[in-house]
Amino acid sequence: MTRKFQTSTFLPPLLLGLLAFIVRYVYAGAERIVWGDEPFYMWLGRNWFSGQGYHLAFTDHWDYHHTPGYPFINAALTLLTGDMKRASNWSFILFGAGLALVIYFLTRRIYDEKSAFAAGTLAALAPATALMPLYWGTLTEPPYWALSFAGVFFAHRAFQKFRALDIALAGAFLALAYYVRPEAVVFLGAMGLILGLRALARPPRIRHLGYPLLLGIVFLLAIFPYLYKVHQVTGVWTISQKVGANFATAEGLALGSFRQFDIETWGLDSTGQQVRFFSEEIAAASALDYILANPMAYARILYGNTLKLFSLLFNIHLFPWYLLIPLAAGLFRRAWDRERAWNELFLAFTLLPGLSFILFFVQERYIAALVPTLMIWAGHGLVELGDWLRESVSKIVGDRDSAFSHPSSVFSKRYSVFNKGFLWLPTALIIIFFLVMTPRQADTAYLRGSARPVHLEAAKALAPYIEPSDIVMSRYVAIAYHAGAAWAPTPAASVDEVLTYARYHGVRFWAIDGFEAYNLRPQFAPLVDDPTRPRPGLKLLLIVPDERGEEPVVIYELLRK
Repeated sequence: MTRKFQTSTFLPPLLLGLLAFIVRYVYAGAERIVWGDEPFYMWLGRNWFSGQGYHLAFTDHWDYHHTPGYPFINAALTLLTGDMKRASNWSFILFGAGLALVIYFLTRRIYDEKSAFAAGTLAALAPATALMPLYWGTLTEPPYWALSFAGVFFAHRAFQKFRALDIALAGAFLALAYYVRPEAVVFLGAMGLILGLRALARPPRIRHLGYPLLLGIVFLLAIFPYLYKVHQVTGVWTISQKVGANFATAEGLALGSFRQFDIETWGLDSTGQQVRFFSEEIAAASALDYILANPMAYARILYGNTLKLFSLLFNIHLFPWYLLIPLAAGLFRRAWDRERAWNELFLAFTLLPGLSFILFFVQERYIAALVPTLMIWAGHGLVELGDWLRESVSKIVGDRDSAFSHPSSVFSKRYSVFNKGFLWLPTALIIIFFLVMTPRQADTAYLRGSARPVHLEAAKALAPYIEPSDIVMSRYVAIAYHAGAAWAPTPAASVDEVLTYARYHGVRFWAIDGFEAYNLRPQFAPLVDDPTRPRPGLKLLLIVPDERGEEPVVIYELLRK
């Protein structure tokens, strides 16, 4: 009996973790472009661990834009694997498998073993968790989700039975998640609020109210060294430097104007020596100041972000619309008692971090934080649908044919096994669909103009010219990373201003993407249209065509004066 209990307890999560590991290992083996923020985290970790300081090549100050959690993870794994990209892949694999297991154990606490396995399977196979993080340009999502929901798991243990150890573990895991992505502070707020509501509803109320306070204390103690360092560098006490910076640089993106976003983010600051995103001038940017400056404009941003959230959420990359059917079944097929209502409210609070991006701007990878909770509901719903199907078939067939229902009938025994299969039929269909469809999503994962195959081709063509300490200036960091060079962002400015900025930062090569020139920075279009024309300070090095017939990448060498 003991052996059977142990097997039934540990075999499902073991199989689930193995499935999630294998799926991610296979997907991570495909060629991909390292772009977006991912190279920043890699370079920061490398510089940090090698004693060069926690900053990027083109900045002269400690980097307060990127929390040190993922640089630490990548640098540590690089020591083991010998390669930064391989380290990112292993982080994706290990933390992705960890997320599937956390979803399993959290669902088992709230519902049951069957629902836990179904929800964990969704987390193991769905594109949002099993594939898309490889193409979103940060690779921070798997550790952020795994650590955040580990904190949620322990918060739920405290939610059911207030214990200081569970509260401390919840605070510790949420602090680790914060070091990966600062928006984990919203998870802290959500868990503190729901624990506070629970404490008010459960005597003795006053004593239990100390537990949400303890959660906040543990969290703040864990992140205080980082907050103090940011204060030393910027002179500002802030839980997240990105809040004000997002308002300062993202109004255009929220309103759908990519050219405005480009200027807000990559335009030059007042010194002309740094782009706005990395400038110390926006380190103390105030979100409230931006809202009060034009409340009606901000109201339009909120409205647009809300519409965009729903359009991005319910697609194959995140949460396919057809999973709303099992989600609804999971929530509403059976009547709730008081404890079920509390549990559903607890899960609803875990949606707040993903929903909070309505306040700023909405992108696929930001609102993906909603997906793990939706998978818990959908996983439970798949079991509920299977149970409904099994009961319905049993009653329909059993009532019509007594030969099937007679206990001694051979047909009855076979039918019993067959009937139990209906319980897992909806889950099996979703598994098959994800296994077939998910790999095909990689072709649509890249965003036009943000990460294009021609960037990789340009990097390969440029690599033979790269010498140690060379800096490549481009709007797209992937070109510099894959060429094996340091990087400086190309400012959204006039050509003369760009060249002055480039000389200040010691840039040797300037790579211009045709998409960039034609759609975002028309002042660069002549450099792409007529690259052979002599220009002061520039020498044409390479023209890299796009195999798909789209815009090329033109690479110049800056001439030394």
